[in-house]
Amino acid sequence: MSNSQNYRPTMGDLLQKIDDQGKIIVGDQVKGTIVFLAKNQCLLNVEDQTLGIVRGAELYNEEFLSRLKVGEEVEAVVLSLDNELGMLELSFREIGKDRLWAEIMEAVEEKKTIDAKIKDINRGGFLVRVKGIEGFLPASLLSPAHAIKNVGVEDSSLVNQMKKYIGLIFSIKVLSANTETETIIVSEKAVSDEVAVIKLAKYKIGDTVEGKVVGIVDFGLFVRFDDELEGLIHISEIAWKKVEDPRKDFKIGQAVQAKIVDIDKDSRVNLSIKQLLPNPWIEFVKDAKEGDVFKGTVAKIVSYGVIVVNGEDVQGLCHITQLSTDPVENPAKIRELVQIGQAVTPRILNVDPKEKLYLTMLPDFDEAKRIEEQTNRAREKAIQARANAREEAVQDNQSDRDE
Repeated sequence: MSNSQNYRPTMGDLLQKIDDQGKIIVGDQVKGTIVFLAKNQCLLNVEDQTLGIVRGAELYNEEFLSRLKVGEEVEAVVLSLDNELGMLELSFREIGKDRLWAEIMEAVEEKKTIDAKIKDINRGGFLVRVKGIEGFLPASLLSPAHAIKNVGVEDSSLVNQMKKYIGLIFSIKVLSANTETETIIVSEKAVSDEVAVIKLAKYKIGDTVEGKVVGIVDFGLFVRFDDELEGLIHISEIAWKKVEDPRKDFKIGQAVQAKIVDIDKDSRVNLSIKQLLPNPWIEFVKDAKEGDVFKGTVAKIVSYGVIVVNGEDVQGLCHITQLSTDPVENPAKIRELVQIGQAVTPRILNVDPKEKLYLTMLPDFDEAKRIEEQTNRAREKAIQARANAREEAVQDNQSDRDE
């Protein structure tokens, strides 16, 4: 057997061959074709001359690695010319980072919608991963579908509700990106707002929509309709009667019909349930007159009197001065006279055009009217006194500036 048949080239021979065609040194950026790809390593045929390996942390991250394919030509940085495997030791770190950041910056400039994976939470929002880059999604920039509206109702812990999103992938837009600090801020709401603008184009004020309650808060209900659109029914628009707590009459997932009463420039939708219902006040005032008996129940006790509601949800106020022939000077004494839920039969003292009804429980109607007029004069006097005091304060301040 000849010596030529027994000859096997060493790494030195291969490196010499590379030297002959263009010397590779540590730190060079080289091109290679992927010949093997796994989760923890990648083998490259570097410039058709030698093998190189990328492994461990030098693969950069799973997002970059997941885009690579066998047979694809990629770039890598040389870390070592001859590792323990007799290969070039390579790294994707710089290449991968540059490529992913280029995609992030393109998404910012072109306002592209991309995906973000929720990794963890903190007090203000969510830590996300976007194309392998760490970012932050403020809780205030969640879409209506994911916005947290029920703290204190179904789940008293804000943190517990936020944890439900860990591991999910949201469609987002990158609002800002800083390559120096390697931080990005993203918004899910920016994506849903775009969809809302398109979908809302077919709706107008006065339209009736059908949806489901997706949030209940002290000030009203959030209702989702047309899959991705959401509107607020303010507590004052839930019913013609005064609603103290929306949670008593509504549940998450409950179907409702509502009327669109406003769509603002930011595509926020205001809805109303009560405007689809007959106004009980209109029917009531057709026949109501002073002195008529108003049958109802005590719905609320306040410091200045009692709220009474009849069977048609018309409510009236019986002022503290109209509760008893004996003056009730201490509001705490009101509960000694009436109880919430108690049936009462006061008389109508006055019907105000502004949908206000005043009642009396005094037996002498003329005396009740006299007390009402006296109370009104005292109230007007107090209002005027406060106005005068404010005016004097303004004048005093102006005098001080002039001096």
